[in-house]
Amino acid sequence: MGGFHSKPKPKPTPKSSNPNATITPLDRAILDLKNSRDRLTKYRAKLALDATKLASRAKTLHSNNDTKMALQLLKLRKYKLHEADRVEEQLLNVLRMVDKISEKQNENEVISAMKRGKDALEILHKEVGIDDVLDLMDEVRDQSEVERRIG
Repeated sequence: MGGFHSKPKPKPTPKSSNPNATITPLDRAILDLKNSRDRLTKYRAKLALDATKLASRAKTLHSNNDTKMALQLLKLRKYKLHEADRVEEQLLNVLRMVDKISEKQNENEVISAMKRGKDALEILHKEVGIDDVLDLMDEVRDQSEVERRIG
């Protein structure tokens, strides 16, 4: 009721968690690869469905004694199956590439974490120099000597 005369509801706009976020070329490449993967998957399914339909039509034509047309449909089916195999290879290549990209991203994260750790160690080493450590060890040794004398 009232659908014709009512005002359309405004569609909510998606809000990102970071308003200053930008799409990097790496993000764009991953998105493109995933879109290609989706298209190839749909195309592969369509080819498989077409091949099944062609086989059933060829069988029907053969049972109606139209062998010449049935053979043509079987040749077309063979082409579709060959095309499906080619699409499968492309799909595997795309999946490998997506995996390699994510693997390299993980490697970069590990390397940057190691760099941050190295920098933190350098800062700590600057705060506590070797002379400080040697002095502290001498003081601990002196205190142990005093305690040994008392005890």
